[in-house]
Amino acid sequence: MGVAYHAHYLVWFEIGRTEWLRGNGTDYRRLEQEGIFLPVVEVGVRYASPAGYDDELELETRLQEVGASRVRFGYRLVRPADGRELATGFTVHATVDSRTRPRRLPAELRQRLLAGLAAPRADFV
Repeated sequence: MGVAYHAHYLVWFEIGRTEWLRGNGTDYRRLEQEGIFLPVVEVGVRYASPAGYDDELELETRLQEVGASRVRFGYRLVRPADGRELATGFTVHATVDSRTRPRRLPAELRQRLLAGLAAPRADFV
């Protein structure tokens, strides 16, 4: 059909989230080595216009909420060539340990996240 498969948007959101964390001083691999995991527990996507194959896309990722044991990211996907917004979405993540038991965000990590709460990050995907 010449358009990007709808599930790819979730992959792009993951890339944006990983880069947002890295850009704000939190390497996800290091989190996992420290026994902190952030599985997706809720996701939503609103598709406004299709992305075509070989379109250059820009994804804006923003941390929207930081709770004691949950975080929420928001996403906005745009095609820079025409400025069209293609999709918006969000993911909610629980904080769990290596056995998937709920845990609180460590204080130091929570502070780093809160420091970047309003800082959007845009990446090309």
